Amino acid sequence: MVRVCRFRSVVAFMVQFEVGLHPSRGNLLAPLGALLLAACGGALALVVLGPLVRRARRRLHASVVRRRRLRAAATAEVRARAMMDELCPYGWRAQIALFGDSDESDSSGTPDRPREWVALDWTAFEDEGSRVTMVRRVRAPTIHEALDAMIADRRTDETLQQIEQSAASDGALWPDP
Repeated sequence: MVRVCRFRSVVAFMVQFEVGLHPSRGNLLAPLGALLLAACGGALALVVLGPLVRRARRRLHASVVRRRRLRAAATAEVRARAMMDELCPYGWRAQIALFGDSDESDSSGTPDRPREWVALDWTAFEDEGSRVTMVRRVRAPTIHEALDAMIADRRTDETLQQIEQSAASDGALWPDP
């Protein structure tokens, strides 16, 4: 019943204003006014929604970049733990220290060492006990880069140990006196 009433009111509106009929001389102004109103509404929508859409896209992009950066940082830590477990079979330990602008320990702010930096102190153990093989400090601008530097440092030590063992097995004295 409700649908029939709505349909009748729509039909009555169309008949009253001659909507859908071929425009005659007196009915030409209504379609042109509707077109002009639609064009002005579209232009207004573009002017208003353009900056809003740009701002929304910028915020969405920033959140995606932030999420990727956090995921990369988490992945870097997991990867560093796995690599160090592989390179240090008897165990290792690391401690991260963050230094900023207000720290007086390094206030130079030179291009090689920025004012904000990360120091990563790591220790490798020699056997199942807690006998320390080496203690090193790595500095970098970010935690991610410090973890990568720690892995590179340990790989370098591993390579040097392999070279020493190879030279010792060939009968050469290492290092040469």
